[in-house]
Amino acid sequence: MKKSLKKLFAGALAAVSLLALAACGGSDSPKVTDTPDAVDDIKTYKIGLCNNVDDASLNQIVDNIRTRLGEIGEDKGVSFEILYDNCNADANVLSQIVANFQADNVDLMIGVATPVAIAMQTATEGMETPVVFSAVSDPLSAGLVESLEAPGANITGTSDYLDTDAILDLIFAANPGAKNIALLYDQGQDSSTTPIKNAKAYLDKKGVSYKE
Repeated sequence: MKKSLKKLFAGALAAVSLLALAACGGSDSPKVTDTPDAVDDIKTYKIGLCNNVDDASLNQIVDNIRTRLGEIGEDKGVSFEILYDNCNADANVLSQIVANFQADNVDLMIGVATPVAIAMQTATEGMETPVVFSAVSDPLSAGLVESLEAPGANITGTSDYLDTDAILDLIFAANPGAKNIALLYDQGQDSSTTPIKNAKAYLDKKGVSYKE
């Protein structure tokens, strides 16, 4: 059952992430209650949902996850009890939140952003509890998945991967004579590693200098 839950939520999060990117400025979509009224003949699944920080785009993903859960519940004839928390980018708080989810025997964990996904993956290693992530820029470099085609273990999700080639194509379409490109990024973010590596390779191949 937990494997089928993981597949179900992977597909749901793909739709959720697209909705969040398209509507990160706000949404009037309805919210589902975190603790729906119990109905005797309806199966209830317990979901541990954690956000990394209070941020407009990440909050939009959380809102859309809640809305999508309501839609899935109606379609499948089940209900969801959502245990939601926000660690505010505090690693100690995050560890406690994940431990609380485990103590509550959640059926599935959903992590929004890379640090949350990593904490959930580490805590559930060797266990059957499925983990679904969203807003992870580079799940491969972060060590979350074995490959994008076959994530492996008990984890899957969606990525907001940064296509640096497409961005640089736009730069040179607007200014074909550009000779020196500035690359600004956060060295403390694992998600920066692959995009910047790709950007450098692109510019080296094109023979254009750059400054970090």
